[in-house]
Amino acid sequence: MHRYPQGDTQRLAEARVGDVVVAQDGTLGQVERVIRSEAHAPAYLVVKAGRRARRRYPIVPWSFVTKVDRSGRRVHVRGRRGRLGHLSEALPLVI
Repeated sequence: MHRYPQGDTQRLAEARVGDVVVAQDGTLGQVERVIRSEAHAPAYLVVKAGRRARRRYPIVPWSFVTKVDRSGRRVHVRGRRGRLGHLSEALPLVI
């Protein structure tokens, strides 16, 4: 068991680069990178969202992840696409 942000202990499968990120109202994008904490637990997901001309790379906190479907290569997150797509693209100073 890993200790995840906000003190929650969760047993979630690991997200992988290329997994599809699914918001509550549809597909947000694909995992571009998994940012880990010093304890090597996932802390953030960098998501490649939007079309080529308007592509963004919002940083989604791991605490938003509700389910990881390894066989379907999907990561389900809490929130709507519009809100998640406008999260900051800057990494936090401390992980």
